[in-house]
Amino acid sequence: MQSHKLLLDVEEEHFYLIAIYSSLEGYKMAYFINKYLKIKLERERRDIDFNYADYQAVYALYSHKDPNTYRNFYLVSNKFKGEPKKILSSGSLFAEEEVRPQEVNLIPEYGRVDYFLKISEEIEQKEFTRILTKVAQIPQIQTAHAVEVNKIKSKQNLIFE
Repeated sequence: MQSHKLLLDVEEEHFYLIAIYSSLEGYKMAYFINKYLKIKLERERRDIDFNYADYQAVYALYSHKDPNTYRNFYLVSNKFKGEPKKILSSGSLFAEEEVRPQEVNLIPEYGRVDYFLKISEEIEQKEFTRILTKVAQIPQIQTAHAVEVNKIKSKQNLIFE
């Protein structure tokens, strides 16, 4: 029997990524980024959700589509802290349930990052540096830095459409 192999040529999405370290809640982070970058990030109706073996993880997603420059800005949480789907049995006679919240990251390679700011569409390096500088100037952010997208193994997790 003859076998056929189909090759799928998928065009990769090109985007820029800023890693943000901050203890702010998502809506506060979106507010400050809006204020400093003069954009209008709004919470999406649907969050990013992933079904892991033991967890149903949900990551908050905020977006802004700029009609003038055709750029899309996405602010996504990198951390989800939740309870496992399965309840672990302690093995005792009585029904004791042990539930331990666990932190699951959207991008596991960057486990300490709290948020990612994704910028779609081509922009000049000078403009990207200006955006990164403005984000880093927000007093509630400990630090922010650019991330090389090509080195991320799980970058498919950052494709939201």
